[in-house]
Amino acid sequence: MPPRTAIVENFICRSCLSTLRKRTPAAQWALRHSSQAAQPLASTPSSRLSHEQELERQKTLEALGLVKEDKNSRVSVHYFEQGKGGSLRRLRDEDEFGQSLMDPDGQTEGRLKELEQELEQATQFTKIVEEIWGKQGAEKLRKRVATQDDSLPKPSLLLPEEDWSAPQDRTHIVQLNNMIKTIGRKVHGGTLNLKRINSLWKYYSAARIALSKRWELVHEDIWDLLWQILAADHANNPNRMSHIHVLVKDMHKAGVSLRDDQQLLAIEASFISGFREDAITAHKKLVTTLGANPETFAEFWQLGLRMYCLMGDVARAERVASTLLESAHDKDPRYLLPFIRMCAGNPATVEKGFEMYQQLRSILGDSITIDDYDQIISYFLASNETEFAFYIFVEMMTSNTVDLRGAYRVPPSIANPFFYGKWLKRLIGAGDLQGAYNVLLHMKSKGVMPHAIVVNGLIGAWLRSSTADNIQKAEDVAWAMINTRMQFLSIRKDMQNLASYVRLRQYGEGWPRANLETFSLLAENYKDRGLHAKMEDLWGAFRSAEIAPDSFILNQLLFSYLQDGQGKHVASLSRDLTEHYQIEPDSWTFLVLWQALPVNRLVQLPPGQIPEEISRTRSLFAELVKSAHIFATSGIDVKLARYILHSFRKLDDKIGLLLAYRALRQIFKFTPPDIIILELQVGSMDIERTGKGKGGLRLMHAGKQVETYLKRRHQELIASGELRAGVNLPDDVKREELSNFLDQFLQNQIAVLEEPNVEEYITQAAIEMGLQSEVRSPEALSDI
Repeated sequence: MPPRTAIVENFICRSCLSTLRKRTPAAQWALRHSSQAAQPLASTPSSRLSHEQELERQKTLEALGLVKEDKNSRVSVHYFEQGKGGSLRRLRDEDEFGQSLMDPDGQTEGRLKELEQELEQATQFTKIVEEIWGKQGAEKLRKRVATQDDSLPKPSLLLPEEDWSAPQDRTHIVQLNNMIKTIGRKVHGGTLNLKRINSLWKYYSAARIALSKRWELVHEDIWDLLWQILAADHANNPNRMSHIHVLVKDMHKAGVSLRDDQQLLAIEASFISGFREDAITAHKKLVTTLGANPETFAEFWQLGLRMYCLMGDVARAERVASTLLESAHDKDPRYLLPFIRMCAGNPATVEKGFEMYQQLRSILGDSITIDDYDQIISYFLASNETEFAFYIFVEMMTSNTVDLRGAYRVPPSIANPFFYGKWLKRLIGAGDLQGAYNVLLHMKSKGVMPHAIVVNGLIGAWLRSSTADNIQKAEDVAWAMINTRMQFLSIRKDMQNLASYVRLRQYGEGWPRANLETFSLLAENYKDRGLHAKMEDLWGAFRSAEIAPDSFILNQLLFSYLQDGQGKHVASLSRDLTEHYQIEPDSWTFLVLWQALPVNRLVQLPPGQIPEEISRTRSLFAELVKSAHIFATSGIDVKLARYILHSFRKLDDKIGLLLAYRALRQIFKFTPPDIIILELQVGSMDIERTGKGKGGLRLMHAGKQVETYLKRRHQELIASGELRAGVNLPDDVKREELSNFLDQFLQNQIAVLEEPNVEEYITQAAIEMGLQSEVRSPEALSDI
């Protein structure tokens, strides 16, 4: 039984312990614990007890209820725990006794929960750091924390929000913190988008006034974060340099030391932001530090070279270039390109720029690339120093085997239009149109006549640019070529009346003679710009140039007449020109002819003119059928077919419309799209406008007609076994059924007429439309 005085807080009496040692080996591991739970006290071994004493002990245990036999005839041990006030508490089992030994105060579980929360917070913080700075930045931060003294504040990516007295300042700080958290959650190791960067800059700018009052509260980690994001060099950060310029000023005020790379970037940002003198001054101050450090030597002096070149300070730039050239540090020799560009832009220093190019070429050796040559050539062409650009181009093309500088005469292998033509094509393809023009002028100055095809390429590029200056250049050069053509024809005509030994030469600027492409380029441009007066002048010159036209230039002329409101002359002009020049019309020719019909040009036709227009429209369709072979390859254009069908519809020529539609299907392999079917149903070429007015009901009715027809045909195809049940109409079958629906719709329009001689009218219309070979009997009409 327990003693009267609490020597230990948890105990087992001697008699119990004696029995436990005999039958419960597990009790042997219990150790005395200094807390509220303890092991049983040691007792005398049972071998030393007499038989009478043993019986007496068993009786005592049974009387106290401390010894009970379990089902397996094993001794049941009861454990007690004494609290701080001396009260005893019986423990449930051996497990609770072990827990009491390990956790005497019952605080382990709560402490474990606190540790789990701290671990989760640390893990989340680590993820945010890695997402913003990457794994290297996170590792750097961990090393910094490991080397810090425990008395110093721990790094934090957030600003303290309770240290601001003004409510507005606190609001800006909270907004900035929220933005930092958002960046950590939204970005997963990738590049921030433009919206995120602008938002961060917005909230930082708003918080700058508050931060300027307490710069000491901005931790170094926050500056690193802002730099990492706002100084990132990618397309989503277009205001990078202005951000850096402001950020550096704030970091200086906060007493933050800049790394070497940050100092170099700060100088560049200051220069680009317009503070050039400040940037130059800062660069000079770092000559003995960054300028002498092997790790920053090349980048530091190259930055200085770029700044001096942009300022046009040739003397200082040359000294910096010499410093770089004479140094033994590893560097890319292409840092000399800004110096070459600066010198090439000034006639007084162009020789120095060319010499520096030769030095660069010598240093690069075989590693020099075509792009290097192109870039250097563009420097000299941009400043109109074409002669030096030509020298460099020849060295590029001949692998430095030909040096023309100082040469009295250019060899024929170079002074020819083919060699120059390669250069011109390269410049035009690269979009350097002014450089190409300078090369043309250089060719003519050397007595080399460029080929017309190359000049036409430049004219076309000028016109496509759509700028006023380039269009004017294109017109000037094109008309100069036309004048050259006229002179050539005049000289050829005059020489027929002169003696054979007399030779006449052309005079002028030395442009090549214009050809059909030259006229076509100007004709298309005049048509697109609606300059009909210039088009007529061009056409007059074209007829005098004795060049056979093609359908393209004919179409430009016809469209120009149509746009100028002279559509009534289009048909006769087309007929005369095609017969005179034996030009075969194409799809565009027929498009302009159908658009030029009075029914498509005029808002309303006089009633008495309708029969004449029906006859005119049918005759035009007959011409289309006669030229059906030109559509054999690519088929008829949908736009052309649309104008054809609507022309008959507007004239209310129902028979002509039906025959035209069937001919388009059978002869021209035309399948009408859904929009044309709907337009012919409601009788309008502007469905959107029709749907807004009273025609909306007609539009709905037309749609229901099509839907009903397709459902009926779907059921019929399933009933006939051509289509399985539950399968929708295939696209090709649907298109064919829609075509059949339109045919049936147009045929029903004729049936409504109830004309007794309708078959004769159909036969007569077929003959007028050039379909007589397709119609041999009234029964054959349905096959058209």
